Amino acid sequence: MGKAIEVILLEDVADTGRSGDTCRVKAGYARNFLFPKKLAVTMTPGTKRLIEKKREEAVIRLQKEKKDAEALLARLEKVTVTVPVKANADGRLFGSVSAADVLAKLAEAGIELGKKQLVMYEAFKAVGEHEAALNLHPEVRGKLIVKVTAEKLAEEADHAE
Repeated sequence: MGKAIEVILLEDVADTGRSGDTCRVKAGYARNFLFPKKLAVTMTPGTKRLIEKKREEAVIRLQKEKKDAEALLARLEKVTVTVPVKANADGRLFGSVSAADVLAKLAEAGIELGKKQLVMYEAFKAVGEHEAALNLHPEVRGKLIVKVTAEKLAEEADHAE
């Protein structure tokens, strides 16, 4: 069995812990993975004080991020994103509406979201109202209404006259 050492994580590490946590890990794992990538430092009284300070800063930062995410969610819940696309008479789309299309429409409206904040499990392939999930913060989730409408084709406009 390898020797275990106590480290303080500087970043979140999957299956090990979150930033600021004190963990006991095998010496080889720490020496070969955590230390070279600057994900952890060995436990000393000085590093313990440093981590306490970082933890306090992280709490303040997370509170601010949560407050900003809640404000953005309140703004997004009032918005219905309308995406006009080419469709046939039956309402079937020529193609589909992806998350990138919805993000582009939101950007036109002045709302910037990251790719991971808008969750669409599959692209929308029919005309109508659809819901997309919003993950703005680990504690702030909501829904966005996306209305897919049929775009009038130039040919149809000519025939109508």
